Amino acid sequence: MSISLKFPDGAERSYDDGVTPLAVAEGISKSLAKKVVAAKIDGAAWDLTRPLEGGGKFELVMRDSPDGLEIIRHDAAHVMAQAVQELFPGTQVTFGPVTEDGFYYDFARDEPFSTDDFEKIEKRMKEIVDADLPIVRKVWKKEDAIAHFKSLGEIYKAETIDEVIKPGEPITVYSHGDKWGDLCRGPHLPSTGKLGKAFKLMKLAGAYWRGDQNNQQLQRIYGTAWADEKQLEEHLLRLEEAEKRDHRKLGRQMDLFHMQEEGRGMVFWHEKGLTLWRTIEAYMRRRLDAAGYVEVRTPQVLDRVFWEKSGHWDKYRPNMFVCETVEEETLSLKPMNCPGHVQIFKFGQKSYRDLPLRMAEFGACHRYEPSGSLHGLMRVRAFTQDDAHIFCREDQIEEETTRFIQLAKSIHADFGMVSDKIALATRPEMRVGSDEFWDKAEAQMLNAARAALVSSLSSLKATAPSMRRSSTSR
Repeated sequence: MSISLKFPDGAERSYDDGVTPLAVAEGISKSLAKKVVAAKIDGAAWDLTRPLEGGGKFELVMRDSPDGLEIIRHDAAHVMAQAVQELFPGTQVTFGPVTEDGFYYDFARDEPFSTDDFEKIEKRMKEIVDADLPIVRKVWKKEDAIAHFKSLGEIYKAETIDEVIKPGEPITVYSHGDKWGDLCRGPHLPSTGKLGKAFKLMKLAGAYWRGDQNNQQLQRIYGTAWADEKQLEEHLLRLEEAEKRDHRKLGRQMDLFHMQEEGRGMVFWHEKGLTLWRTIEAYMRRRLDAAGYVEVRTPQVLDRVFWEKSGHWDKYRPNMFVCETVEEETLSLKPMNCPGHVQIFKFGQKSYRDLPLRMAEFGACHRYEPSGSLHGLMRVRAFTQDDAHIFCREDQIEEETTRFIQLAKSIHADFGMVSDKIALATRPEMRVGSDEFWDKAEAQMLNAARAALVSSLSSLKATAPSMRRSSTSR
């Protein structure tokens, strides 16, 4: 019995039923087979040594392709987990996913890891690679998998299987010979030796089991892995150059700002930094004035009742900074400016002739962010939001939205950020209003975005020749 495989170039070939992707690759070229890490059959990822269960659209996954790098990084995570458990008996593994340029694994261990441990972990990882252990895919029943991991003291794995896997659903486990194994969907390389040694452990971080701060804290080890040593060296060089440009380091070196432990996620602006701030703020005021915006200012602290009426208390309470007074008031720092602007609009009488009303504020907002997610000026707890709300008639929505997009793109361009792409955010799961309302609103936003994009592209094309001449003259 044979199966038919259709290749990306349109060619179709027949093979014996049960042929492996590795055999297919070797039949094409021995050198090709050395560069392949997995296959796809009708879009489903497939291990090289796993017999195909039928024909279909067939594709080989190359080592240096995005899909190939993901497999390499997944294998590197498994090899790291094996190394850690061999070096530090009693350590439990939880989850070990792939990241944009690497991988991590969360470990449960009483003793803290240190970056000083990285050298010996990497050494053991290389020994596992040299051992060239076969990576074997096994399919188990749910109850057998739970019993296996419980017998190893892996309570997190057992709990995951018990709660996530449905009864009767098969479970795949990948093992490195008879030395180590973990719950995984795959695919993986044929053996640990195929991983290579283009990997490096990068940093430590804390994490919570299932991302819940009420659960046990885990230890996360990050690493990076690449198709070859050259790619790894290039990546490390990029990180080194980026480190030199790290805004947190530059802020201190240039005496612009600093951050410290007693004010997590909050910035101490120095004289030089605040001078830059005021310069940008003055520029923004000129642009907003010219665009017909009026500037307002709303309270920093408001009563709980206010936030209950606005709906923020029910939906965003975990992200709000709340305090109580001796007068038994429950107050909150504002996490956003929207409700305050609505109060100003509601004050007094308004006529449709007053519309549109473009209201702007440099509003200081505070939002609770988990300490582990904070990152310099990029992720903070206290920030000033250059915020605006436009109150207009329904027939003015598209025009006002187009004007705003053009203003934003112009301001971004003044700071050297030019893009011809506009992203449209559609209805969230948590929302108010009917689907019909959202259909209409999204259509208006889309029309406005298209109008703004066409206009800005035409303007950009018209000025491009003179821009090129200026560049040449310099």
